[in-house]
Amino acid sequence: MTTSPSTVSTIGEAMVVLLPEGQLPVAEAREYRTGVGGAEFNVASSLARLGVPTHWISRLGDDGFGDYILETARHDGVLTDAVERDDHRPTGLYVKETVVSADGDRRPRMHYYRSESAASQLGADTLRHEATRAAITASAIVHTSGITPALSDSTALLVGELGDALPRDTVLSVDLNFRPRLWERRSTAPLHRLLDQASVLFLGVDEAELFFGHTDAARLFAELPTLQRIVLKDEENAATTLHRDSEAGIEVRSLSVDVVETVGAGDAFAAGYLAGLASGRSDTACTRLGHAVAASTLICHGDRPELVPDAQGVSTIVEATDEEWASWRITADRPLPWTTVGAHGMIDA
Repeated sequence: MTTSPSTVSTIGEAMVVLLPEGQLPVAEAREYRTGVGGAEFNVASSLARLGVPTHWISRLGDDGFGDYILETARHDGVLTDAVERDDHRPTGLYVKETVVSADGDRRPRMHYYRSESAASQLGADTLRHEATRAAITASAIVHTSGITPALSDSTALLVGELGDALPRDTVLSVDLNFRPRLWERRSTAPLHRLLDQASVLFLGVDEAELFFGHTDAARLFAELPTLQRIVLKDEENAATTLHRDSEAGIEVRSLSVDVVETVGAGDAFAAGYLAGLASGRSDTACTRLGHAVAASTLICHGDRPELVPDAQGVSTIVEATDEEWASWRITADRPLPWTTVGAHGMIDA
């Protein structure tokens, strides 16, 4: 049985995304399309479009890029009262070009321009701002990722105090999002402090091996005393929900997808899963929603899905038989198996 969704808040950056027209190398490109990206923004946008009341807590430069991001957020239904504007630091951006590897595969390469951005100055003081406190107090779930503490010493201090700033029953959701390059020549202690406070942890098999050195759920629960739920993703194969003090996990196979691009799929999965969690759905239903929203992102060039399930589409996804679920193939050139709603400011496939 589901209920009206609880409110969610996400805390983290957003950046303007520039994509060369014609998928040309940056050195050859003369025209660019624009979009919006950033892990916690991506999650907030998809959650709001899925009908979940969602606050996004962040900072933007007092510039045109910041205006564009705010316009996109509000069009998607994201609540932005807790977004600060900074007239001294710019809004971050990144350029995403398509490169051809030695084996002939085409894959994205990102060039980030986020150093000293407005979002990098999120800090412990942010948690004491009236609008931030109001958003957090209203939320049953607060979500962030391992990217946030990696942005600066200031954001590291923010996540260090995050658990203490939450009401007692609020769930702290963390997507590991371990990016080794962001931690070069820096201690990962701030990320460990964030994980020590988490109630829910999303992580991929590969990044778990890289960061923790293993994927053993019992060891993770032992190492992270506040953790209650692990969502372990084996990319194109399956995702498994595991609970503390429960021996068996709930595994749901991934959908079959003709992938256009992988950027943003993890954020989309988290959004779909959290939408289910905020509505009191089962582990299987949460995971199916995660897979479905991720699949919608995998078939486009943007960091967020062009289409998300509408209310009827959500019902189709969670009520499908196992045979129906296994039969669906998601491609860019034909309609999705569920009904959808579109979005603003997207980069077309």
